[in-house]
Amino acid sequence: MHILLVNDDGINAPGLGALAMELSKEHKITISAPTEERSAVGHGLTTRLPLFVEKRQAPGADAAYAVSGTPADCARVGVLCLAEEPIDLVVSGINKGLNVAMDMLYSGTVSAAMEAAMLDKKSIAVSTQWDGDFEKAAGIFAKLLGQLDLERDIDFMLNVNIPTLPGQEVKGTKWVPAGRVHLWADTYEHRKTPDGRDYYWLKNLQDAATPDFGTDTDIGCVANGYVSLSPLVYDLTDGEGFRDKEFAL
Repeated sequence: MHILLVNDDGINAPGLGALAMELSKEHKITISAPTEERSAVGHGLTTRLPLFVEKRQAPGADAAYAVSGTPADCARVGVLCLAEEPIDLVVSGINKGLNVAMDMLYSGTVSAAMEAAMLDKKSIAVSTQWDGDFEKAAGIFAKLLGQLDLERDIDFMLNVNIPTLPGQEVKGTKWVPAGRVHLWADTYEHRKTPDGRDYYWLKNLQDAATPDFGTDTDIGCVANGYVSLSPLVYDLTDGEGFRDKEFAL
């Protein structure tokens, strides 16, 4: 297959490098990634500035490009402009930090895969824990990919989270929905610069999953040692939110 790799941690991120090296053993790899880290930027697109693209060398990649925009920009320009041959699959990651529960709404990793899916490309977002082992995660993902039937197993896109903390045993895989847990703290830390200016720093509770969450959602699944696989769609409509109420205007 011809696989386009994208991410939000940047062109030099170790997770991207590990994924390229592992997948290049059996697939052709093209990389389109941000020039610098663009974590938690969500699904933003660059519309009023040009996108600068620089060709780079990346181990395992047949071609690699550093893009000045967002992760979604990278997926879009990678599919539509940079790939010299048709893309069979877009893989976003490996992200440093889980993308589970409500955190997915902020995730550049998930958004890049979502953008590719909106361009009718089968896509997968893959993440591991903040202090996880990228090479181990890449090896596990390669085994999963070898067993996936892209046409039958992925309707739109798939979000994969892999537990790889030191000493942690990977027990298997589970198809699970996203949990309804907010992984960012509801407080900001107030600080001052040396010259007295005020600033605020958002506290991050990412990867704060514990086994107490159980294994019926993605966040608890990973905390209990399982790889979580969550099918995602881009549909914000609440099917149960419609009412019979009428309005006079």
